[in-house]
Amino acid sequence: MRLIALFLLCSQIIACRALPERVPTTARQYDVTPPDINKFMSQPAILVFSKTLGWRHNEGIAGADYFFVRLARERQYGIFTTVNAAVFNDASLARFDIVVFNNMSGDGLTTEQQDAFQRWLESGGGWIGIHGSGDGSQSDWPWYQQQLIGPTFIGHPADPQFQRARVETIETAHPVMAGIPSQWWHTEEWYSFDSRAQDHGALVLAGIDETSYRPRNNVYGDVADLRMGTGAINHPIIWSRCPGEGRAVYSAIGHSDKSYEDAVYARLLNNAFDWVSGASDQDGSGCPH
Repeated sequence: MRLIALFLLCSQIIACRALPERVPTTARQYDVTPPDINKFMSQPAILVFSKTLGWRHNEGIAGADYFFVRLARERQYGIFTTVNAAVFNDASLARFDIVVFNNMSGDGLTTEQQDAFQRWLESGGGWIGIHGSGDGSQSDWPWYQQQLIGPTFIGHPADPQFQRARVETIETAHPVMAGIPSQWWHTEEWYSFDSRAQDHGALVLAGIDETSYRPRNNVYGDVADLRMGTGAINHPIIWSRCPGEGRAVYSAIGHSDKSYEDAVYARLLNNAFDWVSGASDQDGSGCPH
């Protein structure tokens, strides 16, 4: 019996390896002391923030950190990576031109920190949100969920969790999609939402064809059927916004470190970096208000 119990325990551990680590809600805490940012950090600079009080996508966070370190070097930007939410204050944020939410999850920012980020972005900052940053776990930040993300996450497939699907470019003329094929394949933990991003005022850049993968979850949660509608336009996964004077791009791709090694997705993130920084589309044509 002991051997059988040991075998079942090992089987459960192996089966759960693909799932990200869950941080207990009792571990929730706020950061009050800002991190020490080197006064000699190169300018302009990028902040990569990956605090998690929900799911922590360890591999994806590591892959994205490494990707943006290399990108910052290529663009001759300074870079600072942190999980300390106290970095969101007016003085610290003034040192950054771009902020990346790298699979950030949970209610980890105080009201004052949330307001500081909103002021920074609407005053002309550039923001890129990756995958888990749109998982709906930021429940005490209405502006972020409603005005920056928009639709609410409802689930992802779990049988299997990762699937290869066809992505379709929607806004071919937008600078973020420059050089991106009209259709491309990618393996991901595909998010589904309760509504379409365009219904919340976002500009949809890309979506997925639901006929190319199996959008169901029969393993856990309240929603088994994850279909959002026929055609890629009805299942957005990448979209942009122009809050105030700022620019923002959210991408539901980025669960795994392998995503950042994909040539098409790497090109898209390079484009997103250039667009939110203002290096491309300087006349603002990608920001129809």
